[in-house]
Order: sequence, then C-alpha cells, then structure tokens
Amino acid sequence: MKRLFLLAIALLLVSCQNLPSSTLANARTCTVVKGSVRDGDTIRVDCDGKQQRIRFACVDAPEIKQENGIVSRDHLRSLLNRANNQVTINAIDTDRFGRTVAEVYANGQLVQLQQVKDGMVWAYDRFKADCPSWKEIERAFKETRSNRKGIFGGNPMPPWEWRRRNR
Repeated sequence: MKRLFLLAIALLLVSCQNLPSSTLANARTCTVVKGSVRDGDTIRVDCDGKQQRIRFACVDAPEIKQENGIVSRDHLRSLLNRANNQVTINAIDTDRFGRTVAEVYANGQLVQLQQVKDGMVWAYDRFKADCPSWKEIERAFKETRSNRKGIFGGNPMPPWEWRRRNR
C-alpha cells in the first residue's frame, strides 16, 4: 500500500513539473466538453459541473473557414485526446466575448506552447502582457517559422489579417 501511495505521489509530481508554481495555486482541473473544439484556440470545458468557454492566451489560430483552420483545430483535438480531454486551466482574464482567457495544460505541458512548436498557431503579441509564458512562446514561434514547420511550410495569412479582410 505504501508503494502505491509513493507511486501516486511521484506521478503527480511528474505531471506537474512543467507548471509554474504560481500557476499551481490558481489552476483548476477540467474536462474538455465533447465536440467543443471549434478551432485551434477555443474550447469549452466542464469544471466541477460548470461549463466555461476558454480562449487560449498567447496564441491566435487560423479561423475555421480560413486555410489551415481545420488542420489547426484537428491538431488541437489530437493534443487534448492524448490527455483524455483532461486539462488544467490557469485563468488570466475574460475577453470581450465573455470567454475565459487562459493558459491550458494537458499532461503537465502548456498546450499553447506545443501548438506553437508544431506550427499550428501564431504567437499573438497583441495581448502578450496577459501571457505569463510569452518569452517561451515567442522563442518557439520564431524557431518554428524559420524551420517552416506545420502550416508555416507555405505562406499562411495571420488570422487577424484574415478576420479584417472577411468582416
């Protein structure tokens, strides 16, 4: 029994190793609502029976009708599925649409950072002041773009430009 307890503690520590200590104090564990991944930076979660719309802090994904929008969305679905749709939410703010802006962790890893490394989203510097992980996100984005990974193998249009052109 003691071994099982120690194993559980070790697994908990390993799964949280990449979460900043300031995040652990405010984080909530939630379940991604089935069918709620609409694009590469927005999900709906259930936290203790209460649903919340989550907008990923630090990044901007292609819109679903934009080139690569479905690719970005499906990549996010895949990342979340690997974590059995269990996420840790570090809420940062609320946007003008009433969504919770948050850093999202799955299996102890920052999902936004993984999306950037895989070349599926842009680092979104417009709101970098609200992004605790900005330096790491920005560094990964520069490397991803220079290596032409993911959607950056072509010449994709940033989502904010696409939205402006398609109002």
